[in-house]
Formats: sequence, structure tokens, C-alpha cells
Amino acid sequence: MAAVTVRFGAVAALQNVSLEIPSGERRALIGPNGAGKTTLFDVITGARRPTSGRVLLADADVTRLSTSRRARLGLARTFQRSALFPKLTTAENLALAVRARMRTGWRIWPSRLERAVAAEVSTRLDAAGLSALAPRRAGTLAHGEQRALEIELALASQPRLLLLDEPMAGLSGEERQAAVARLRTLPEQVTLVLVEHDLDVVFAVAQRISVLDHGVLIADGTPGEIRADDRVQEVYLGRAD
Repeated sequence: MAAVTVRFGAVAALQNVSLEIPSGERRALIGPNGAGKTTLFDVITGARRPTSGRVLLADADVTRLSTSRRARLGLARTFQRSALFPKLTTAENLALAVRARMRTGWRIWPSRLERAVAAEVSTRLDAAGLSALAPRRAGTLAHGEQRALEIELALASQPRLLLLDEPMAGLSGEERQAAVARLRTLPEQVTLVLVEHDLDVVFAVAQRISVLDHGVLIADGTPGEIRADDRVQEVYLGRAD
């Protein structure tokens, strides 16, 4: 992302923001409410066009590409609000995501495809700790269970870049520990960008942290550097919730 600015009339939601995230890195994006984090995600995914600047994915300029085109290039995102099919079961939700990926790259008989889908769904349910919930309708799952399923749906597309928008919101302490453990098992080739208010999670997961305040990138560094940054302490870390 190079020199991205997003304006809503006279208001700049993002101001000349540049970020370079190496392949395979675990990056956290933090800042107070209204700092521009979700707008930044919208720009990366193509949900919003920047007023100026460019978005690059694996050195390809995708600034003008649609969200679907970017998804086909390997970008996946979760949202703050649930995006599940509530009347389908946990397993059926996951099977849809697996089928969507396989049908774009597999040329096999339908019966073999379904066996492959079933095998992958089973593996992913195990990895997410959701096997016992496979027959349950997604709409009946607890909030933390839904968040775990949403992350697994995003991973089912085998993304090169995974964007997680406040995945820990509303989770219990035990659920957060499980979610952090799952994120630590992500394949090395998956680049992770995480927007999260829980700083314990941020410092446990991120290799590098970028800090926004009023649409401006005010700091970018290792967890240790961010902890020691006086301006970050002033605008974010030192604020009481």
C-alpha cells in the first residue's frame, strides 16, 4: 500500500498511509476507535477505492480490481459482524467454502470432489475445535464458536493474505486462548493482518505492529518498539477502556 488517502468530503479517513507487509508476516493494526483501521481494510479488499494512492498485492497493482478479483488472487477477510449462513450447519458452511475453492482449480469427477470436500471439512473442523458442532446450525452456535467458524471459512480459501477484523471481540478468555492458538498454526506462507483491540492478543500474535491515529500512520515497529513508543502510549496504549 503506497501513499493511500481516503476522503469523505473534507474529512480524511486515511492520510497518505504507506504499509509494506512481507509475505508470511503476522502484522497487527491498532489504534483508537475512528483511527481508520476498518477503512484501511476496505481499501485493501477493494470494498472502497482510495481517493489517491495505490494498493499492491504480491507486487501487482490491484487498486482498480473488484473484491472478487482480489479474492481470486488470494485475499480473504473476516468481518466484525457474522457472515455465516445461519440455517446451514457448521459443516455445510465450511463445505461451501471448500467447494468454492476446489471448483476453480480441480477437474475431477463429482464423486471424487465430494470425498475430497468431506475430508478437508473434517480436518478443518478438528483444527478449529468444532468437530462436535458439525451438525449444529450455525445460527445456534455461541458467539465464540461462530467466530472460530468464520476464521476457518476464510482459511478454507487458502489465502495468501488473510485480514481479520476484531476476531476476538466478545470472546471469553478461554475462547481467546483457543483463537490465538489457531492463529499460531497458520501456514508460514499465509500473510496475516489483524485489527484487534485486545493488546494481549496483539502482542502474542504479531511480529510487527502498525498504529493509526486519526487516519495517520504514527508508528510501525516490533512489539517491543511499539510498547516503548511515547506517542503510541499517549494516543492509545495509555488510554483506559
